[in-house]
Amino acid sequence: MFKQLPFWTAGAAAVMFTAGLKFLHYFKFIKWKPTGWAERYGVFADGPWAAKWLILLAAVFVLSLVLYYLLALTWKWKVSITAAVAGLLIAGMIEWLIVRPGGYGDFRQSISVPFAALTLVATRFINETAAFHKKQQADS
Repeated sequence: MFKQLPFWTAGAAAVMFTAGLKFLHYFKFIKWKPTGWAERYGVFADGPWAAKWLILLAAVFVLSLVLYYLLALTWKWKVSITAAVAGLLIAGMIEWLIVRPGGYGDFRQSISVPFAALTLVATRFINETAAFHKKQQADS
């Protein structure tokens, strides 16, 4: 079971994060489109909306899996601090890449607090599971 745990964790985090993005976009808590990459890069720009969201789900799954293994290396550190720092960095980088502000002042005004909260929750879930799994392996 422990060999499958990273994949189940990444899958659950990807579903939760993608559903959260759909919720934030639907109720206009974020000013950008989570599937805007399709128009920007011309991939599935005319395709069905479900295909764009499934590709986004797959990308979030892969990134969650990589994040799981990276955060597993920090299993001796305090989980809440590690998850908060990693989550804020990830949320900031994603917002910076999507919004592309002219400077720090524009970036501060364009930050979406609900998106940062969603990212923090997902990062905490992944980090907590990775640390618990690592501690279980170290004890046995």
